[in-house]
Amino acid sequence: MIGALLVGAALAAEVPPPSLALEAALEAELARIADLRLPDAPAPWLVTYDVSDGPLHYAAAEDGALYAAIHTQHRSLRADVRVGDSTVDSSNFDSFGGRPTVQIRNLPEEDLLVALRREIWLATDAAYKGAVELLSQKQAARRGQLEVPPPDYEVLPPAVIGPAKSTVTALGADEADTMARVLSAAASVAGIEAAQAEVRDWHGWHLTVSSDGTRAWRTIGSVVVRVQATVRRDDGTEVRDARWWVERDAAALPPVQALEAEASEMAARLLLIAAAPAPEPWLGPVLFEGHAATELFSQLLAPEVVGTRPEESDDSSSFGRGGEPRARLGRRLLPEGWTVWDDPTSTTGAAGEYSLDHEGVAPRRVDLVVGGVVKDLLMSRIPSKERAHSTGHGRALSDARRAAIVGYAHVAAPRLLSAKALRARALSLAGAAGLDRVLVVTRLTPPSMVDSLEFAMSGDAPLAGLTAPYEACLLDKNGACEPVRNLRFVGGDRRTLRDIVAAGPGPGPQNQLDGPPGTSRYTIGTTGGVPTTWTVPSVLISELELEPAVGGEPRVLRVERAAQ
Repeated sequence: MIGALLVGAALAAEVPPPSLALEAALEAELARIADLRLPDAPAPWLVTYDVSDGPLHYAAAEDGALYAAIHTQHRSLRADVRVGDSTVDSSNFDSFGGRPTVQIRNLPEEDLLVALRREIWLATDAAYKGAVELLSQKQAARRGQLEVPPPDYEVLPPAVIGPAKSTVTALGADEADTMARVLSAAASVAGIEAAQAEVRDWHGWHLTVSSDGTRAWRTIGSVVVRVQATVRRDDGTEVRDARWWVERDAAALPPVQALEAEASEMAARLLLIAAAPAPEPWLGPVLFEGHAATELFSQLLAPEVVGTRPEESDDSSSFGRGGEPRARLGRRLLPEGWTVWDDPTSTTGAAGEYSLDHEGVAPRRVDLVVGGVVKDLLMSRIPSKERAHSTGHGRALSDARRAAIVGYAHVAAPRLLSAKALRARALSLAGAAGLDRVLVVTRLTPPSMVDSLEFAMSGDAPLAGLTAPYEACLLDKNGACEPVRNLRFVGGDRRTLRDIVAAGPGPGPQNQLDGPPGTSRYTIGTTGGVPTTWTVPSVLISELELEPAVGGEPRVLRVERAAQ
């Protein structure tokens, strides 16, 4: 009965009309910027306000019981104040303990002009004082530098876009709550220690008002569903698996019966994986299929094609001091004949498509890799030595600076084997290495769902390089694939991509939530991040090393589900 209810629960609804009071409040405070100046301090050269406004529905359930529900009007302000000029300003600098130059504040839900203006004024005042302080620290840190860094900001013509009518399919409060309950219950079976589900639906307006003349409205939003289950073995080792769906609106989600069936199938698969014997170290070929192939390219390729330079720092030992991004034009990143391009301008309905980035720049297609070699980079309005102009990929999370983030990335191989032929090639490669089976990975942990970060000091063993597999198995020549559990990669990096020896059919376009390359990808939360889309093939890597990652704290009492 619940499943039948949810089939029609996604209600086609117009995005609520934009708030004219919000725009009026922003314009009124922007008109006062000329008077924003401390004694003996520079005035702002650029002030940008961003407001997101729309209904938010979030629900989280465990084992069929709701434990969190947030249903509210999400109305927030991002105030960015810069002092200096486009060549050198208060941005792109990291000072430990310094005041932030970008302020995030919740705005009143009611369209009361005086209340809205007060919050905007408080955010602007705090951001300006932080910018003055940070520019002074940045100038001091630059003293003695022989090389002049690139400019801090690319000045472009302002974007002027009015609100346009838009119809979306959204989940309501009751639908989000019920879906979280149903999916967590579907994964809560005997042997599972915990089964959680999260549902988040947010759709609304984003308005950018800037002192450079930008006045841009756009509709934004997404629906995210995640289901995760955990098994704890007798030795305390945790074994996990998860499923997730990210869409532009609820109409693109599979029917709830299909989601429920996949959550149940995930729980059954997890129990098989958890029952597998203790893992053995692996050194040999690895075949990445399905979602694992998408995650492989997302984790290893994205940092090599993003051109946003690191922040400078007042710490001379910091990696970010005047540094350049990891991406390098002319570097061989993939085997000969491979191509990669990013095109957020397509109109297929993918989550990674958009018409304007967070800096008011229209995106364009970028041919990133041609013949296996990096030929271009994704850029925001932060110039680098290699690229000075934005490609319309500047996006950010909350108060983070707007760095380039993948939009809709396509990875194409010069030749695709059939799925059967690809597995046969993998077994042949394993046989040449003296192995009678080959490791097949079908699902990797998304960075946002990793529960611990790794750090290495000089002399330590190499870091994993890739997140741990959720689902993997050892494939033999008869087609049987024995589940393996609790393996972690050792030392994978961009050079792994050059070791691709064959490719086959991929899973099709995969939507996900992500952040800019770096540690922020691990801290966006299970339903946070910027929507991106990847289309990639399945791939065979000639050699990778994995080691067991077992052990933990055993439970004294087991979870009892027989009475449910």
